[in-house]
Amino acid sequence: MRSIPAVLLAVATVMTGACSSPAGEVGSGVTTTTEPDRTTTTDTDQPRPGPGGSDDGCAEPPVWAWKAQTRGEDCATPPTTGDEPTPRPEPEPELGSGDVQITLRWTSSADLDLHVFEPSGTEIAFSDPGPTSTGGRLDVDSNVGCDLESSVENVFWPEGDMPLGDYRVEVHGYEVEGCGGGEYTLTATVKGRPVLDETGSVLEDETDTFSFVAA
Repeated sequence: MRSIPAVLLAVATVMTGACSSPAGEVGSGVTTTTEPDRTTTTDTDQPRPGPGGSDDGCAEPPVWAWKAQTRGEDCATPPTTGDEPTPRPEPEPELGSGDVQITLRWTSSADLDLHVFEPSGTEIAFSDPGPTSTGGRLDVDSNVGCDLESSVENVFWPEGDMPLGDYRVEVHGYEVEGCGGGEYTLTATVKGRPVLDETGSVLEDETDTFSFVAA
């Protein structure tokens, strides 16, 4: 029987214990052999446990080892406490004024509409903003689709164009549900003299009606 040299036997023993992963791979139990004396050295790192806690360094790592880091508690969106500031309307634009001015104001994002009927019965509103034959017009229309803007609407007649007689004013809740409520204030002046100063609240599709006389 032919004897096997001791050096070859030692190398075969070392190579049998090596895994098939490429040299240098993390956790692969790298083994190197140097020349000419064939001194064998093994890295000092312990093999990475395999699936299920196995010590097999050549086993595939568990799935969780390769997942991206998830958001920690410090990155989570904090729960609402009810103390968050309420959105405020944009600054009020310049409003038209004159012999007659009717102004509707509110603070929510609800879509409230101001309708004014002049003495002849002609209606001024978002659908017919004017100017009418007498000069009346709606110059500001807010919060269409509950998109919070200035929360104000205004109808006015320039100086010298005021028709005399009875005016009817309506506040209509066009879109209120889920938009913060329909509380409002309504004012009207005739040549600077207050003729309406009202507060109220409308629900969706609800209308409050007021009147005054310009003489």
